[in-house]
Amino acid sequence: MKRKGASSTITIVVLFIVGLLIGAAGTYAVISSSGKTTTTTITNTTTVSGSGQAPLGTVTIGVLSDLSDGLSSEGLRVQAYAQQAVTDINAWTQNTSWAGKVTFKVDVVDYAGSPTTGDQDLKSLAASGVNVVVGPLSSGVASAMLTDADSLHVVLISPSSTSPALAIPNDYLFRTAPDDQYQGQADANMMLSQGVKGVIIVYRDDTYGDGLYKYTSADFSSAGGSGVTVDSVPYSPTATSFTNVLPTINSDYQSLVTKYGASAVAIDAISFEELGYLLSEAQTSYPALLSTPQPWYSTDGTQGDTALTNSTYGALVQDVRLTATVFGFQNSSKTAAVCADFASQPNLSCDSYALGSYDDVWLAALSILDCGANSGVCVQKVLPSVAGDYFGASGWTELNAAGDRLGGDYQIWSVQTRAAGENWYLAGSWSYLTDTTSWLPGQQPST
Repeated sequence: MKRKGASSTITIVVLFIVGLLIGAAGTYAVISSSGKTTTTTITNTTTVSGSGQAPLGTVTIGVLSDLSDGLSSEGLRVQAYAQQAVTDINAWTQNTSWAGKVTFKVDVVDYAGSPTTGDQDLKSLAASGVNVVVGPLSSGVASAMLTDADSLHVVLISPSSTSPALAIPNDYLFRTAPDDQYQGQADANMMLSQGVKGVIIVYRDDTYGDGLYKYTSADFSSAGGSGVTVDSVPYSPTATSFTNVLPTINSDYQSLVTKYGASAVAIDAISFEELGYLLSEAQTSYPALLSTPQPWYSTDGTQGDTALTNSTYGALVQDVRLTATVFGFQNSSKTAAVCADFASQPNLSCDSYALGSYDDVWLAALSILDCGANSGVCVQKVLPSVAGDYFGASGWTELNAAGDRLGGDYQIWSVQTRAAGENWYLAGSWSYLTDTTSWLPGQQPST
């Protein structure tokens, strides 16, 4: 099968498809240690100097993840999926001409949500010889380290940074999630489809929150016309208390209810795990905000976060019926095979960004093999073509001119109480092609 617009032949097998260019003729198939079949077509079309089959030895791929702060729930998944990826890659190489010549490993570093720490960790990894890093998870941290990544020639491959402000051609940051111009459109359409006319957007005042707020606000206003209103309530990304913004949220909500009626007013939170603090304080000071006719809406910063469904915050998040969007991966037999590796670990459940980190490690390794060298300069040149020919756990990873994943559909998840307690469940989706929101039977939020 020929991938439309791609330059390499793609061989499709039951579980996994990878197309790449690494400078030696032949097609190889292997059953990895996890039982996944990998087939890779190798051609002689590499254009970047340095290709060849000289031994590379042990090559370390860095992983910059948040394991202890606002994205720790996602960060722990990223760590686990990256480690699984390198296990599968090493099994695959044993059946290629690289057998005995290269072994990959990952070095996972916790930057604890701090842009400053993240940049220091990047420089430490570079000093140790790491030239490709999977991560960071957030746009605020990615922004802080981008200048050093460019100057050090260290390639960053983020599975979850989405700020449009970082859509920069020819830099060293690649992102395997689309930027937030698409999520803003999805969020606006989702709320408008539910009859929302007045929305209060409460958002992190950082690179991620600012960008997504602007796109959501613009799309909501454009699609809704003169009959809608958007109020904005920014807050510090380091906030652990929200007593300074809750009065504004409450007063704005009451004003919009007077204007449109309670069933047409919503709160949209562009947040990370700190949303739990906000809801907890709202329960004490403004409990009526937790029983609004419209659900609270949110984004990929909270979707799937187990810290928001634990015994401390789960009941509160269920009270507001939190409903969140996230980039939707293309479900395939490859997806199922990778997810099966973690089926017995609910805290490591599959989501778009965990699957994306698995693919990112593969993209890093395949690009290094394409170069025949552990060179950030070379990887930065070849990664777009490698990504354009790669089908992984999250589907095709084709990138745009800025090095970001092409736009696609978004999933909608909501927190519900079922037999096992509060948890995230798939509720619907937004179509990129038609700009329409669809709900699974019985999952449309009640208003």
